Amino acid sequence: MMDAPNHDLDFFEWTQQQSAALRSRPLDCSELDTDKLAEEIEDMGLEQIRKTSSFLVQMLVHLLKLHLDPKAPSAQHWFEQVLRFQAEAVLAFSPGIKQRLDLIKIWKLAKKGATSKLAQHDVVAPDLPPECPLSLDEMLDIDFDPNMALQTIAAAVNASTAKHGR
Repeated sequence: MMDAPNHDLDFFEWTQQQSAALRSRPLDCSELDTDKLAEEIEDMGLEQIRKTSSFLVQMLVHLLKLHLDPKAPSAQHWFEQVLRFQAEAVLAFSPGIKQRLDLIKIWKLAKKGATSKLAQHDVVAPDLPPECPLSLDEMLDIDFDPNMALQTIAAAVNASTAKHGR
C-alpha cells in the first residue's frame, strides 16, 4: 500500500484506489460486503466532484449577477456569496477531480441560473460568452480576487456582445 494516494492530499484518488483494492480482494477472506463497501467509498469521491461543481456554479452565478446588475440592492450580498462559494470550492477540491470537473456544464448552468434570476427582476442579459472566461485554476486559486474575476467576465461579455452586434 506504499503507492496508495495520500488520503489528506487527494481524497478523490484515495477513494478510487481504495474501492478498486476492496473489489480485488478474495471474497472468502472477509465477512465484509466488499462490493457495497467499495461502491460507498467510490461515491464519497464522486460527491467531491458534485460539491466542487456546485460551489463553482454558485460562485459564477453571483459573479454574473454582479456584472449584469451591479447596482442591485443585493449586490453586496452577491459579492459576499462569491467569496463564500469560492472558498467552499477550494476546500472541497482535491487534485484528482480536476480532470473530471466539467467547466462547460458548470458555465452553462451558471449562465442559466444568473439570467433566470435576473429576468425575474426585469434585467435582460446580453449575449454571454459560450465558454467560461475563467479557468478552473483561476477559480480554485486560494488567492482568488473577485474584482479581477469580474473584470475578466466583463471583458468576455463585452467581446461576446460586440461579436453578436448587441
